[in-house]
Amino acid sequence: MSSVGLFVPLVAKPSQTEAINDFLNAGYTLVPSEPLTREWFAVKYEDSNPPTYALFDTFAAEEGRQAHLTGQIAKALMDNASVLLDVSPEIGHVNVLVSSVKPIKEGGPTAGVTKGLRVLFTAKSDKVDVVRDFLKSAIPLVEAEPETTYWYALEFPGTNTFGVVDFFPDDTGRGAHVAGKVAAALFGSAEELLTGAPELVKLDVIAAKV
Repeated sequence: MSSVGLFVPLVAKPSQTEAINDFLNAGYTLVPSEPLTREWFAVKYEDSNPPTYALFDTFAAEEGRQAHLTGQIAKALMDNASVLLDVSPEIGHVNVLVSSVKPIKEGGPTAGVTKGLRVLFTAKSDKVDVVRDFLKSAIPLVEAEPETTYWYALEFPGTNTFGVVDFFPDDTGRGAHVAGKVAAALFGSAEELLTGAPELVKLDVIAAKV
């Protein structure tokens, strides 16, 4: 199982959306050159203004994350950031608390998924352990959702912030997840456990390798 990851939002210049799509698809072709990168997703935030993209990738251990940060994809991103992006990319280091990965055979360049979600939430200072345990315990509920193909529970170390990133074959699967037991438990416990309502962003998958 992956234990660490990176989540990197990319705020694009409005004139560069086609170029950044091309850049992310080119990044997909470089993933095989990084054997320690376990899972890699390039996504676009739906209905975002300014247009926002993100890279999410996972690794079995810190060695893989460091190899990626010094690899070809990261170098290409930094080399092109001033041309493509409105602001410098913020590299978000995350711990992967638990994940559910159901690879789709012959999934193609999007690993069989087209839609996703990114949910961020901040635990109350005295509820951090409870939120962490809640996410770890959610796996049986996730496994019971046949259209939830990839699901990751994340913690941003050094903060009280947690997140969930997950992916689905289509919008029907995403809708079923939003209406499902995991989401109901999280949103139903928000007032007790969190400093505010979870922030949910819908994602379109540009490219993925699992």
